[in-house]
Amino acid sequence: MTAANPLSTLLSTAFTKFDLNKDGKLDASEFSSFYEILKPGIAVDKGGNPTISEQDYFARMDHNGDGGVTRDEMLSTGVLMPADMTNNGSVEALLAFLQKQVTSSAARAAALLAADDPTPRA
Repeated sequence: MTAANPLSTLLSTAFTKFDLNKDGKLDASEFSSFYEILKPGIAVDKGGNPTISEQDYFARMDHNGDGGVTRDEMLSTGVLMPADMTNNGSVEALLAFLQKQVTSSAARAAALLAADDPTPRA
């Protein structure tokens, strides 16, 4: 069995925390917070704005178009992040990045990542 790479581990952990209703999918509202952790890997234009919108990224990940992004859909979509944020598969570096942002969506994402998840997941 091959060990999961650090980025997959990090994204899977985040996915579990952002799936607030625990239905195994991120709906558009849940994805809004998840998008914040994807931003470090998204190219930006000359003005510093992401070159792919939240809605377009959601559509790219929602392979079957059912209005929800599953863990498998998320993991099978090419996601890039700086190595210093994913080198050990933990959320600490990602949490530090989010806490430096000045948007309410980044603050919400940081709160979700920092929260303990009492729901056991297999």
